Amino acid sequence: MTMRQIFTKLWKNISPVMYTSGMLFAHYTSFDKPSENEKLKLDPPDIKKLTHEYMIKQSALDAANSATQALTVTYMAIIDLSVAYRILLNELISLLEETIIHNVNDAHWDLIVEVRNEMQDKKEKITRLVTYMDYVHKMAVASAELSYMCEMDSLTSTLQQRIEDALSKVKAETYNNTELERTYWRIQEQCIKGSKEDIEKQ
Repeated sequence: MTMRQIFTKLWKNISPVMYTSGMLFAHYTSFDKPSENEKLKLDPPDIKKLTHEYMIKQSALDAANSATQALTVTYMAIIDLSVAYRILLNELISLLEETIIHNVNDAHWDLIVEVRNEMQDKKEKITRLVTYMDYVHKMAVASAELSYMCEMDSLTSTLQQRIEDALSKVKAETYNNTELERTYWRIQEQCIKGSKEDIEKQ
C-alpha cells in the first residue's frame, strides 16, 4: 500500500471525529458569546426613590398601615371578648334569678362561682385591651398628622375615618357591657337581700 493510500484511509477515519468536534466547538463559542438581544439588561436604580422626601413619605405610609392594622386588630378583639363577656353575664344573671325563685343546691352555687370567675377573666382582658386601645389611638393620630405633613391628604382622611369607626365600635361595646352589668348588679342586690331575710327567719 502506497503512502498516499495510507493517508487517504486515515483521513477518512478521523474526519467524522473532527467534524463532530468542530460542531461542539461552534456551539460552545455561541454559548459564551451571546448576541446583544440575549444579554441581560439591568435597570438602573430610580434616583427619585432615593431622596429623603420619598423615604419619609414611605415611612409615613408604613406607619399609617401599621396604625390601621393595630386599630382593626384591637377593636375586633374587644368586640369578640365583649360578646363572650355578655354571654357569661346573661348566664350568671339567669343563675342568680333562679336562686331568688327556688331553693338551689350546692351544685348550682358552684356553677355560679365558676361562671363568675370566667366572666371576671373576660372583663379583665377587656379592660387591658381598652387601655391598649388608648395607646393605639394616640399612635394612629400621630400617623395621621405625619401623613398630613407629608401632603398625603387622602391617606390622612382615610386614617381619620378608621380611627372614628374604631372608637365608635369600642364605645358601643363598652356601653352594652355597662348596661348589662347594671342589670347584673340589681339581681345580685336582690340575692343579697333575700339571703339576709332567710338568715333572719332562721
